[in-house]
Amino acid sequence: MTCAAKVATDSALDEEDYREECELPEEEHTESHAGTSGSGGYKFDTAADKEDIKTQRQAVWVLLKGVGSTLLRDGVNLTKISLPVRVFEPRSFLQRITDNWAYLDLLEIAADTVDPADRLKYLVAFVIGGLRRATSTLKPFNPIIGETAQSVYASGVTVAAEQISHHPPISSWDVRDQHNKFRFYGNGNWVASARGNSIKGQQSGRQACWFASDGATVSWELPPLHLRGIMWGERVLKYSGEIHFTDDLNDLSCVVHIDPQASTSFISSLWRSKKSAKQQDQIRGSLVQGERVLDTVTGCWLTHVEWERGVAGGKVNRLWDVQTSPVRTPQAIPSPLQSDSRFRQDLQFLEKGDQDASQEWKSKLEEVQRHDRRLRKEGLKH
Repeated sequence: MTCAAKVATDSALDEEDYREECELPEEEHTESHAGTSGSGGYKFDTAADKEDIKTQRQAVWVLLKGVGSTLLRDGVNLTKISLPVRVFEPRSFLQRITDNWAYLDLLEIAADTVDPADRLKYLVAFVIGGLRRATSTLKPFNPIIGETAQSVYASGVTVAAEQISHHPPISSWDVRDQHNKFRFYGNGNWVASARGNSIKGQQSGRQACWFASDGATVSWELPPLHLRGIMWGERVLKYSGEIHFTDDLNDLSCVVHIDPQASTSFISSLWRSKKSAKQQDQIRGSLVQGERVLDTVTGCWLTHVEWERGVAGGKVNRLWDVQTSPVRTPQAIPSPLQSDSRFRQDLQFLEKGDQDASQEWKSKLEEVQRHDRRLRKEGLKH
């Protein structure tokens, strides 16, 4: 029996059959470091997480009956298929994107920092800390083209976001300090593909922050992620790769490596594979001005960011700590545009717990969006 047929006819398919029929390998594991286990990453292991995961997996099995081996063997672009509302949270991606900016205090401190090198150190901590906050078992709704979201932080920093493209899905945002000390802006093209028991994705797109103190702009892009345990086993989110920060005006740059290669002796390297020599979840990088190394950053994207020489003349080294750094959440403004995410009927019904009505409205909105896309294509022909 083929994989597609097996999934389509057996609702009680277990994970062993799933792997065997679809020729999926076991998950790979590497040596642990710094309090992590297996291949590291953020573990979704709370009671609430496990309940959400259970509900998601039930919904995914139903989905698999329709797509069969295409999803399992070859993978599928998740931005191009309609998922059931059971796997969603009652927020749009435009609303959820602010989770990445939970340590906004660091961005505000950066704007008040005179030394451009110290400013960049705070910005690095702001971005790395954001990776830790962008963890959720549930998926946000894909924004509809033209959809907006407006909110404000207690400090007065405002957020304006808009969905500017349907396929590829691109979100744009503008975050401003009320005193015009900084402007944080950018766009995110969320790309995600599922294959077997995992999802690989990335919020690609340039992000930048302009600072009024000297007119400098620092830019960067987020690293790729790997979410394991979609269908069975432990659910784990892992980041890896590099983040490049650039301040051209002040000739500053910093490359932060996530899961860097460990420094090993010749003898120990004989006993370690290249993969297992990685320092799971650790970060390491150098702040450089021209050819000169100014400082070195270390830590872990799950727990902390520390600079060897620190800021303010070495008085502070650890700029972000998951245990002590305050988390900031913006609130929706009282009178938003009618295109605001909060007016979407599918989100409203899901928030009330009515999944049937939410699913019905989600299907209606998707059909409207497909119709509008056809009209735009026809318009381009004339």
